[in-house]
Amino acid sequence: MTIPHEARTVRGLSVSKRATTVPATNLADAVRLCDPFTPLDPREDEVLHEDLSIIRGGDRLGKIVRNIRRAGGTPTLHFVSGHLGSGKTTELLRMKQNLGKAHGDDPLITTLFLDADAMLDRNDVDLEDILVALWGLVYEQAPAAAAQILAPVWKHQIAGILSNAIVNLPDKVPEALAKLLGDIRFQGLEQKQKIRTALGSISLALIEGLNAAFQAIGQQPPNDAAGPVVVLIDNLEKLSQGQRTGVERLYLERMGVLKNLEAHLVITVPLYLCYAASGASLIGLYGGEIVVVPMIEVRKRMAEGGGGNPAGVAAMTHLLGRRVSFDRLFEDKKEAAVRIAEHSGGCIRHALRIVGGAVNEHDAPPVSAASVERAAGTVQADFERALPEKYVPVLKQIARDNRFPDDCDEQVKRDLLLNLFVLEYQNGKPDPWYAVHPLVERCRKYREHA
Repeated sequence: MTIPHEARTVRGLSVSKRATTVPATNLADAVRLCDPFTPLDPREDEVLHEDLSIIRGGDRLGKIVRNIRRAGGTPTLHFVSGHLGSGKTTELLRMKQNLGKAHGDDPLITTLFLDADAMLDRNDVDLEDILVALWGLVYEQAPAAAAQILAPVWKHQIAGILSNAIVNLPDKVPEALAKLLGDIRFQGLEQKQKIRTALGSISLALIEGLNAAFQAIGQQPPNDAAGPVVVLIDNLEKLSQGQRTGVERLYLERMGVLKNLEAHLVITVPLYLCYAASGASLIGLYGGEIVVVPMIEVRKRMAEGGGGNPAGVAAMTHLLGRRVSFDRLFEDKKEAAVRIAEHSGGCIRHALRIVGGAVNEHDAPPVSAASVERAAGTVQADFERALPEKYVPVLKQIARDNRFPDDCDEQVKRDLLLNLFVLEYQNGKPDPWYAVHPLVERCRKYREHA
């Protein structure tokens, strides 16, 4: 596959269009194609996508798509979780694409995709912020419906209230929303709270406006009847990671208001919250289900003898081979990809980091085996610096039993999952299992503990 010269290295382009060849046959393209932080575009990056449904125990997000299609007029709610770097956003974008495809005689589905990390403040987010972001999303993705439905609501029910909280609020709705979202993201806490108080007094109008807009969107041609609307909120699980109380308040106390939206909801949720006692009530509060996107199972449970899982290692190796021609660029050829897969523990982001780090040690191929080990060592050093020594005894138990100890403190469990010291696997069996990240096991703190 050859990519036009003018498409090189443009950050706004899909990953595959940043390179001259796919998979990479030169070191520059290898770095561009192994960007660990950019999700794959479901249309333009198809050549890079690896179907991991078998090793992950089925097409988990495909079940959500079928549930939405078969729910009729009844809105559904789905929480999606998984480790950072497990490929959630890539899979959610593919789910959005699948929802948009025609399906028999069913009305077409419109999916509004809200990237919370891009639109909201990572360190401080609340329900009112989400409602405003959804208004902005409707204006962005369905401007005709927004102009028809939301503009009158804003003029008659919202603008006057907000003008008392925001100086120089623009008259036109799109500009006013941009100003409002900017203040929510970048103003100080006192001003944010002032805005949220004002928004809280008109939250009913915000929701009613959204519901009317969703109905208008569902009736847009070529639909003859109202088709369902799906609101997909991604990256919300990354917000306020350092503020456990705020995260739990948002999910467990405030987010229930979103169930008043007349749309199917798919919302990402922090992995630790799914298994903490405080998060056990998520489904009880909201109904629906939690779907976890696990790491690629490159290892076996200790009860099954431990060691590598050939199927998982092969899946990860094939995924890396879609991006880089290891036979042409690496000294150890495919064996280098195998070692990277094993070092990563099945974390796609870490595997891509190791590839890029090894490649950047060379001006020309081949990339040596020593460079691969040094690149893995860089990720290992990150763990070494961040790992509290007091957590090591818990890690030793997890390595032995593939589960958290019964008396494990919730804060410890949260930190181990959040920081990827411990990885979750789930290959179709009812219960997930856990293992210490392979590069954590190589850390001095871990190795020297009795």
